[in-house]
Amino acid sequence: MARKTRKFSEDVPFSLTSMMDMMTIILVFMIKNLDAEGQLLTQAENLILPVSTSKVQPKEVALTVVVDNNYVVVDNAKIVPTEDVLKQEDLLVTKVDSVLKERRATEQEHALKMGLPANEAGNIIVQIDKNIPYDAMYKVMATCGFSGYTHIAFAVMQKNGGEE
Repeated sequence: MARKTRKFSEDVPFSLTSMMDMMTIILVFMIKNLDAEGQLLTQAENLILPVSTSKVQPKEVALTVVVDNNYVVVDNAKIVPTEDVLKQEDLLVTKVDSVLKERRATEQEHALKMGLPANEAGNIIVQIDKNIPYDAMYKVMATCGFSGYTHIAFAVMQKNGGEE
């Protein structure tokens, strides 16, 4: 039995192999950009973040503190009403401080188990509604500092045309 061979027409406008190579390169490029520019944290509900032109993004998210119109929230747990924070005189918010100190102790233990210096751990990201008074923001930031968190970052919405 003789094998049948296919006869291809001579007027094919492009090579299918070259087209597949081009699509593979585009796919790899799109996946790499999606992986590099993905969001590291999700914005809390009912929260309007301030707009920034900075393009610097955090490397990892350890702990998130959210301050909205109703509550101060630490890792999705409502800790204290925002009104109570605004009414108090001193900078230290005691309920938030106790929760943050517990989390900080846990992070230090974990860092020591991993063989890392315990003092270097302590990254925290603060999401604050842009309509919250400065007094509440200042008290929450001071409480984060008193609790041992030295690397404090703000979550903002990125505006086009940012700077490095």
